Order: sequence, then structure tokens, then C-alpha cells
Amino acid sequence: MSLSDVAERAQLSKAFISRVERDQTSPSVASLVALCDAIALPLDELFATPVTTLIRAADRTTRTLPGEAVRDTLITPPHERHVTVLETLAAPGGSGGADLYTMPSQCEVCFVLEGAIEIDVDGATYLLDAGDALTFGAAVPHTWRNVSPDSDSRVLWILAPALPDPQPR
Repeated sequence: MSLSDVAERAQLSKAFISRVERDQTSPSVASLVALCDAIALPLDELFATPVTTLIRAADRTTRTLPGEAVRDTLITPPHERHVTVLETLAAPGGSGGADLYTMPSQCEVCFVLEGAIEIDVDGATYLLDAGDALTFGAAVPHTWRNVSPDSDSRVLWILAPALPDPQPR
């Protein structure tokens, strides 16, 4: 969002917002509320302390994502808004499906832990072995498949910002 967009939505001047950004002035409570509303940031999040969350492997939530012969588990807590980390276990031939799909995020990282996958990102095909990583725009059409003929592949998917509304399955 541009400075002009925020100024218009908050009904504040660009110069004032710029001074706030550079810590040259402090906004009033009314201005702070207007700025938070303009960028859809709940006011209480300005004062929230970071949360430390431990998720044991046995307590992971499964997640329904595009795929065939796969099991996706959520590594990050469901309430995490900044990043989503998923682990996918794919049987031989398991995949993200035949059709290209997109994710409601900006950046996606695919990191292969075990096995090998082939990933198609908007018509370009990449072969990734264990230890390889591919970063691409999550909104770019893509799909993937396990190309290990006799073994499962284990893949980490990292999406930023986090996926909205995790739905356990």
C-alpha cells in the first residue's frame, strides 16, 4: 500500500504519516486508530508481545491443500499470521494435483527434505532433490509431484505471509 493510499484511507496528510514513520512525531490516539483502520491492523496488535508456541510432532494439525496421495501437517501454530510452514509427506506419484493452483500468499518456498519432486511453476519445470529449495511467487500457478519411484518424499512449504483461516482436517 502506498503512502498516498494510507493517507487517503486514514484521512491524514502524507507529510504527517511520513513524519510518524521516521519517528519525528507521535500520533494522537485518534490518528493512531485511523492509521490502524487504514491498514487493517487491529490496534491491540501494536502492543502485543511476541508469542512463543511449541507444537509437538504428535500434536500437529493436518491441513487440506491441493494434492493426491499426500499428508500435509501444519508446523506453525494456526494463529501465526506472518508465516505458514507445512510439511508434506507424499507417496510415490503423490502430487499437488494435475491442475496448476495458486496460494493466497506472496512468497512460497519449497524445500525438499527427503526424496525428489518435480515442480511446475507457470510452465517452467524444476527437479528438486533432498536439500534443494525453490522460491517463487505463491500467486503464480504451480503444481508438483513426487518423482521418487520407490519412496515417499518429504517437503517443507514455507509461505509468507501466512495462509488465512487454517482449516484442520
